[in-house]
Amino acid sequence: MLKIIFIAAALATSLAIATSVIPQLESCQDSYAFAVAHPPGTKFTCVNDAVFNVWDCKVVIAVMFSQCKKGEQCRDFKCKYRGEKNYTVEYPFKQSRMGITKDEGTWLLQQIQVPGLRLAPVLLYQGSRDGWNSQEYRTRTDGYNNTYAFFLFQETQRRAAGFTTQYYNYYSYNTSDNYAFVLSIDKRIVARVKGNFELFSYGPCFIANDGHVILGTTGTTLNKWGSGYCGVPTFNMPFEDNEKKICSLNGPTTGLNYGWDIFDEIEVWHIL
Repeated sequence: MLKIIFIAAALATSLAIATSVIPQLESCQDSYAFAVAHPPGTKFTCVNDAVFNVWDCKVVIAVMFSQCKKGEQCRDFKCKYRGEKNYTVEYPFKQSRMGITKDEGTWLLQQIQVPGLRLAPVLLYQGSRDGWNSQEYRTRTDGYNNTYAFFLFQETQRRAAGFTTQYYNYYSYNTSDNYAFVLSIDKRIVARVKGNFELFSYGPCFIANDGHVILGTTGTTLNKWGSGYCGVPTFNMPFEDNEKKICSLNGPTTGLNYGWDIFDEIEVWHIL
């Protein structure tokens, strides 16, 4: 009986998580159609097609609407601009604070093999801009899939990234994603997933089946402390020096922290 109670609780938790995800529209031009089809108070986000800015929106009852009949509650929507410019058409990832060049940005997008994507990046979260706390991170990333997480290691100034099609949520879970990978931006080495892996809840993190943190942050809240780890079959990122066990993701560290380091920057990008 105890097992049944636990299973029911898990199902209820999963349902609550599924219903709490805020819908994301790829174009703000679809906002009115969404508002008509949903009850007042429904929250959603949309992307401005011209400059790829993210807007936070909510379905409301129209106060003045010429097509409304007397006593009819017509629906409308209100949106608020988040206040930052997330993307420019000059070149991909221009708003990154990791010095991503035009050539590097093109190469990064070329690694994504998901059919049907426009390969237009929208900046969701940036640690130095939005704050190093889990609440702000969760607010800006929950419910998004097709995300690119960028990491800048403090000691070596190496840049690494990881991509997944899976949705970010506030809980950790084991998942399968044939399109996932981690890579070294500086070395241009890509390690694509083989088998299942785990996404960590409190910060962008790619964890192998055996528990090794391949790339990302860990801890009870989002923090600057994280890892780059090579030689694990799930993401078979090679060592750049096999004898000294120097990982291609984070480079030659002091060796005192066994691959652990502080991040100078973390960014999460939604790929449309």
